[in-house]
Amino acid sequence: MASLFGNLQFGSIVTDLLPIHFEEAFRAERVVYFSKQLRASKCRLGCKCFSLKIMSALSGHIGRSATILQNLKGHTSDVNCCDFAPNFTLVTGSSDKTVRVWDWISGSGYVERPQSPLRVHKYQVTCVRISPHGSMMASSSVDGTALLWNLHSLTKLHTMTQVNGDAIRVCSFSPDSTLLVTAGDNGAVCIWDLVHRSLIRTLFEHEGTTQALVFTPDCQFLVTACSLEVVKVWHVQDLIDTTTETPCSPLTRIDNIHDMGVFSIDISKHIEVDENNPLIRYYSMASGGCNNELKLWTIRSRVSAKNKNLTHIEVSICLSNVLEGHASSVTCVRFSNSGRYLVSSSLDKSVKVWDTNKDCTCLVTLYGHQRYVNCVAFSKDSNIVVSGSTGSNDKLVIVWDLTGKISLNNELFALINSNSNGVVETQIMDTTNRDSNECSLLEKIDDIFEGGVNSCCFNGKELLATGSGDKFIRLFKVGEENNNVEELGNSPLEGHTYAINHVEFSKNGDKLASSSLDGCTFIWNTQTGEKCLSVPKNGLSIKVCRFSPNGKFIITGGDDEKAVIWNVDTMEAISVLEGHLDTITSACVSPDSKIVVTASCNADYRAWAVETAKCLYIKEDAHDGGIQSCDFSDNLDPIPNTISDRQYYLLATCGNDSLVKLWRISVEKLNSVVNIEVKQWRSLQGHGGNVISVRFSPVVGEIVCSTATDRQSRLWAVYGGHCLYVLDHDSIVTCCSFNSDCSLLATGCLDRTLWLWKLPQQLVFQTAIANKMKSRSKTVAEWSNRDVIKWLAEISMSKIAQNVRNSGLNGEKLITLTEVEVCSGLDLDEETSKVMMEELKWLKKLQLDIQAFCTVDIPHEFLCPITHEIMREPVRCSDGFTYEKNAVAEWFMSGKYTSPMTNAVLTNTTLIPNLELRDSIRKFLESAEEKE
Repeated sequence: MASLFGNLQFGSIVTDLLPIHFEEAFRAERVVYFSKQLRASKCRLGCKCFSLKIMSALSGHIGRSATILQNLKGHTSDVNCCDFAPNFTLVTGSSDKTVRVWDWISGSGYVERPQSPLRVHKYQVTCVRISPHGSMMASSSVDGTALLWNLHSLTKLHTMTQVNGDAIRVCSFSPDSTLLVTAGDNGAVCIWDLVHRSLIRTLFEHEGTTQALVFTPDCQFLVTACSLEVVKVWHVQDLIDTTTETPCSPLTRIDNIHDMGVFSIDISKHIEVDENNPLIRYYSMASGGCNNELKLWTIRSRVSAKNKNLTHIEVSICLSNVLEGHASSVTCVRFSNSGRYLVSSSLDKSVKVWDTNKDCTCLVTLYGHQRYVNCVAFSKDSNIVVSGSTGSNDKLVIVWDLTGKISLNNELFALINSNSNGVVETQIMDTTNRDSNECSLLEKIDDIFEGGVNSCCFNGKELLATGSGDKFIRLFKVGEENNNVEELGNSPLEGHTYAINHVEFSKNGDKLASSSLDGCTFIWNTQTGEKCLSVPKNGLSIKVCRFSPNGKFIITGGDDEKAVIWNVDTMEAISVLEGHLDTITSACVSPDSKIVVTASCNADYRAWAVETAKCLYIKEDAHDGGIQSCDFSDNLDPIPNTISDRQYYLLATCGNDSLVKLWRISVEKLNSVVNIEVKQWRSLQGHGGNVISVRFSPVVGEIVCSTATDRQSRLWAVYGGHCLYVLDHDSIVTCCSFNSDCSLLATGCLDRTLWLWKLPQQLVFQTAIANKMKSRSKTVAEWSNRDVIKWLAEISMSKIAQNVRNSGLNGEKLITLTEVEVCSGLDLDEETSKVMMEELKWLKKLQLDIQAFCTVDIPHEFLCPITHEIMREPVRCSDGFTYEKNAVAEWFMSGKYTSPMTNAVLTNTTLIPNLELRDSIRKFLESAEEKE
């Protein structure tokens, strides 16, 4: 059969005769698929589900023709893999070592992007996958690497290497964009944290080559399959929880799934919930292998409470159907976005599309390839299928129109115009490399200080304080636009009679503390530069003074081997912490102001409870030769993806053994007993001399800076554990400090110089997004009481948090009790109950992941400009536009620092919930439900 757009050598198409209209079914799916998670499970849910009316334009239309829309040539060897982005961008990978990217251009069809092909892999490309919101792409290869790309600019973001460098056969993004899983020839499955660009865990459970893996759409489970006919199901939370040393085990496994091995598996995005027990979920899985069959499986999961804070999950798999029709091995299976349709490719040179709702009938068989078909994928609206093949005379990528109505002139993806000069979000500039990714020296001040710079501290973005050996405290302002450094008019601050050891601003910036070799600690008014308070003079040197984050106290320590906690307002001693056997060199306070850590020259550090002044923990021999400095991360959730209700802290220490060490501290208070556990989390090695100071970057603590006698300061990735940058100086580097947005770093040296460094924008944004992209591995059913309270804060309902805390309300009760029962148990007034019941109703529905494709029925302001799907969590960005929260966070993850709508560089990455728009979207969906 000839193509609509030119002659085809191999264009014959066979369409099975069916009692339904093929085109009509697919068009209907495109219009209504935002209800994909709910409609098919109406009977189980026992509630009405959202849908949009099938457009009347389809009424009476009869069409059964599927046609070849386009042949794409370019690869010079086997086409091994393909995938669609939400905006219909197509990516393909081949044994010719390249990844090719194709964009749809009305009038021309698919055209290869100018930057394509990507020639980075050294051997054949085995898998390409596009992230859920279309901002990133991953490619894997026999060369043992998986590469993360910005899909818009096609710049490489990160390289991940498989264990032992073995070949990678498959990779997959998690539905929340936070994880990438790779697997290959040695059976190892690697779990990568994309937020922190680090390897979380490696599984060595498969004995054969791991050839397929897929997440469930709620990110609860990962399914892996290997060449030895084994499929295993893993709980994602177990895989990503780094707080436990217990080896991960699969929740369940099935053997002999396909004779001679499994080639491909996929899981439908449709989730069913048991109408009698909302804690039971059903997922549909398809598999293909060497025995010519497609098999459909039902995965059943059940959540039950194990104890107060933990849950137990049971998972089982059962065979639900076997689809026969292919004459040779099934190489690839993919579900459509709604989960209703399944497409398969085979070594029999055919592609088949199946309707899983119609007794698993084959809707159409597509013949166009001359050789084996390796891969296949659905477009987001299910109207287009792409397939790739092998063989010396083929190497084709074929684009199939399943409706018979699409032409090369069609606009597949409607653009959403902004109000800024008509710019559209798809007109993207390559801003990833606009700024250098290197640290640059802004200024070196070497003509002011008359003694070594012993301490420095930023307040906000611009104000910097220093303390030096010349007895003076100096205040500087860094210009926001030109980064010029100017000393303030009230500087220097005079009062100490000997060298300054330490300076620090209070959290709100209105106070500055200084401690000195003269035994004095002063507190200064930062506005006037006047000394307003002082602690009683010590006869010995005071090495350190640190404010508590809550601003209520200050801690000092020094040569007398004692640390003292002082009331900031009265400068009266609250408690004295005794026990060290040598000089206290450093101290720090936890971000919630509940724990104090003191460190000494005797190589030990101690953790103290602020409330009781009791020593909770002693770590002996933390650093050979003594500890020089310590610091707490500001992040109260510093350990990613934890499920425990224990409070975790991250502590950094450094010392005379040339090492920086990161310590994971967990605290649990049971009645009046405080249980504390401390474990060394990272050891950062690289300095060639004693490490003098260590500081976390503010807020999320993604970076730690250390300074040493080797004349270097180093920036380390906290979660990756590797050194990001080495900054060389002319002398011993004594101190360091980040400004509030991590765009600047100040370092001080013994040779009386102050260095100001500009940090790369990529580092700034990576730090900012770390707090926005968190793995949502918990279902509502697994929420603890603490998780429920966090959710209330997100929806601006914190006013009832105490009621929730008192009632012990958890996720299981939220799911199993009615909205009325929940509100009654919380003793809420009528108005609050009305709001709470509405939130509970939507919480249950959003657990099933309602999505929408761009159709004329949905007001464009309800669609995310990035994904063109109806928004669930609309947030307003600093460009003034509103986006789906996870979509714009993924945009940041991909290294884009610009507005998706205007291309202008964003001033910040703050995301403000647009509750007004969210409520409008809900009303619209409710109205659509009533019309249905």
